[in-house]
Amino acid sequence: MNAKTFTILLLSIPILTFGQSNSSIDLVTGIEYSYRTLSTSSSDPVVNSILERRDAEETGKMNWRLGFNYNRRLSSRIFLKTGARLASVGYKGEKKTGLRWGTEHDGNGGWAGPDPSLPHEIQLIHDYWFIEIPIAGRFEFGGKRLRPFIEAGGAPSVYLATRTKTVTDIGTDASFESGKALGFNQWHLVGYLSFGANYDIGERLQLFGQPVFRRHFTKLADAPIAEHLYNFGMELGVRRKL
Repeated sequence: MNAKTFTILLLSIPILTFGQSNSSIDLVTGIEYSYRTLSTSSSDPVVNSILERRDAEETGKMNWRLGFNYNRRLSSRIFLKTGARLASVGYKGEKKTGLRWGTEHDGNGGWAGPDPSLPHEIQLIHDYWFIEIPIAGRFEFGGKRLRPFIEAGGAPSVYLATRTKTVTDIGTDASFESGKALGFNQWHLVGYLSFGANYDIGERLQLFGQPVFRRHFTKLADAPIAEHLYNFGMELGVRRKL
């Protein structure tokens, strides 16, 4: 290698480094509290009774998501983010206790006692699984190793299936049903807002954390009671600059 070639290579290093740092890939996971809102425009007393009962008997639950991001630098502080997630969003029903079965009656109008082979407590837990494609902008504030940021965007999402977990005092069972079979809307639009911080742990590696709030603008199903899922929680991840 002659001196001229060596000099050209040295001058090229900053250019190559700048170009490579314009994009990055993240591995990300999150834990969150998920639930839903219910509303109706119907004046039917049956519909309103169902809504009131569901509001009284259902509660939110902890859930999860995992996936990856691709980030592209648009300016010194602004980044465009996309990627893919597998996300679980849902809620749980009220635990029913003191259940009795027809086979437990003594035939004389009385109760013969509990049959240990039958459940006497039951709770249903519903989780809706989605593939999510985030499309968001991120603005990073000044800083050297620690850089706060704010992020906002949308996430076109594909509803995959419902996982229903049945918990009783004698065991637990889980089943999956497809969205098509249940009549749920397959395509959802989800909006989200987040803030957090990046922390450099090396020349090309960062850790990041961000509280996130998400809401489904699309109804879970086209029904008299409109059900919109939402969640809020924390995402953590590691980023590698390319």
